[in-house]
Amino acid sequence: MKLRLSTRLFLAILLILLLPLGAMMASVHWSFRQGFDDYLHRQELERLGKLTRLLAEIYQTHGNWNFVRDSPLLWRRLIHRGTGDGWHRPPLPPPPDRPRHPGPGHRRPPPPPRDLFAVGMRLHLQNAQHERIAGPPRPPWAKAPPGRSFSTLPIEVDHQVVGWLEVERNPLVSDRLARAFIDRQARINRLILLLTLGIAILGSILLSRQILRPLRKIAAGTRTLASGRYAVNLPVTGDELGDLARDFNHLAATLQSHESARRRWIADISHELRTPLAILRGEIEAMQDGIRPLTPAHIASLHHEVMALNGLVNDLYELSLSDLGALIYRREPLDLAPLLGQVVASHQPRFAGKAIRLHWRAQGSCRVDADAGRLTQMLGNLLENSFRYTATGGECRLELATADDQARISLDDSAPGVPDAALPHLFERLYRVDASRGREHGGAGLGLAIAANIVAAHEGHIRAGHSPLGGLRIEIELPLSRNPIEEPS
Repeated sequence: MKLRLSTRLFLAILLILLLPLGAMMASVHWSFRQGFDDYLHRQELERLGKLTRLLAEIYQTHGNWNFVRDSPLLWRRLIHRGTGDGWHRPPLPPPPDRPRHPGPGHRRPPPPPRDLFAVGMRLHLQNAQHERIAGPPRPPWAKAPPGRSFSTLPIEVDHQVVGWLEVERNPLVSDRLARAFIDRQARINRLILLLTLGIAILGSILLSRQILRPLRKIAAGTRTLASGRYAVNLPVTGDELGDLARDFNHLAATLQSHESARRRWIADISHELRTPLAILRGEIEAMQDGIRPLTPAHIASLHHEVMALNGLVNDLYELSLSDLGALIYRREPLDLAPLLGQVVASHQPRFAGKAIRLHWRAQGSCRVDADAGRLTQMLGNLLENSFRYTATGGECRLELATADDQARISLDDSAPGVPDAALPHLFERLYRVDASRGREHGGAGLGLAIAANIVAAHEGHIRAGHSPLGGLRIEIELPLSRNPIEEPS
């Protein structure tokens, strides 16, 4: 079964929180238990200091350890006297010149109390050479049994070590108060662990929801885009998800712009096709009804409308192929100067018929890798645009130059000009300025769009601006060729 992203994120956050938490609680418990054992051991060693002083006092009285070597009962009494707190103090063993057995009227001392810490079973008395004197017997080669540790306290008389008191660390805490204290701390630690676990689960849920909230909004926005509604704007935060939301908003705005352009494109094409079709229909119906006679002039008018419609269809076809990247380009090294001369020469009669002065200038040869036919089409569209919108008696100037490994073509025409707001849209398809460059001049507004696509296919740049002649200026930059032009043999 595949887990949802929210579940996996929750489990990941919870695991990240629980692993250090569990390690911390385990280390705290171990450290506390170890520290508490060390504390009890140090306390026990401090209590045994009283026993070492007592043994030193007795040794000083007797001068040796014979008094305790063969008397286990005396050894136990000494242990309880040296380690007990407030117990009845039994009498010291008599010196060597006194009898060890009391007289008939002497009362036997009470038995020693129970050893709560079982210290008697863990104490060993040794002489200065670490030879056993008293204590539970164990093999001499077993200094420290596995898992056990020993501490030794010196017994000094006149600053000389006369013996050693060896005590084994208590492996089990036998005191009821100590056990109760450790159990209480363990319960508190378990409660803290459970409380922290609950906080970690709650925090993991809240944090996973907080992280996934922007993703859910983006997912909802994606579904909205998929349904065809592009008016989506997600809130932007200052993190990486905010960058993703910003990119999503940009995508939504781009899709909405493209959708608007598509609808405008369809409406404009329908309008452009409707106009010549309406004219043709009206002319043909007038001839059918006998209103207009079938004369060569009227047939020429029909032919003009058919050619205009054919030109529009061809432009749409060329533009669609250019958008799809299906236009065929046969790029080869060529010189732009002769190409510009041929294009200008072919358009010269039309410009002269409108009294527009058309002249060009080339500053040397400019060799580029290009398709001569497509560049001819591009220059023809630019000159056609200038011919249509330049006023009668105006001027059109075409120049060619090189700079910074670029071939620069500039086309300037005279008034009327183009408003500043219209300059960025001149290369959009079916766009025309409503003022001086309107529909009455003809054309469907596709020539500049096709020219821009041809320039882009040649890895060049095209831009529009104001001409010093008072009209429109078109500037084109094409990269110079690095291959030599093959001279004809």
